[in-house]
Amino acid sequence: MERSPTPTSVGAPAPAGTPARSRHGAPARRRHGAPVRDRGTLALELVIVTPALLVLLALVYAYGRVAQVNGTLEAGVRDAARAATQARDVDAAQDVAVRVIRESLGPGATSCLDTLVVEPIDVFEPGYTVTVTASCRYSLTDLGLPGLGGDVTTSSTFSSQLDPNRGVR
Repeated sequence: MERSPTPTSVGAPAPAGTPARSRHGAPARRRHGAPVRDRGTLALELVIVTPALLVLLALVYAYGRVAQVNGTLEAGVRDAARAATQARDVDAAQDVAVRVIRESLGPGATSCLDTLVVEPIDVFEPGYTVTVTASCRYSLTDLGLPGLGGDVTTSSTFSSQLDPNRGVR
């Protein structure tokens, strides 16, 4: 007596609407190893992940801009305080400080140059320190990130000592 194949026996066709199975009962896989039901999930994952990655890159760029402007202002204030100690009077020291800060910011920081404030030098006597403080405001609206618009204000202070044996007018 010969047995006819039943739908549950090995090699028999599966009823319509049931997922394909391998010889060992596991879900059938395509040649690349992904289950048959996972078609299109990579495209969906890409659609979900890409905007998040773009926002992350934009935030990194914004942080880089903030760090660059802050670092440039800080270096300019440091150089300005050192240059101001070479002047002979307080007016010349103030003029030198402003000029050095503007030169260090350069043409790349035009929005910062437009709002630059350098506080007056208070004490200019031999043996005392010359303190230069500057602040500026620059915009992040050109990055186009929602919620990141507006202005950022940065400030820096640096002191340098006048030579105690030096003549001052």
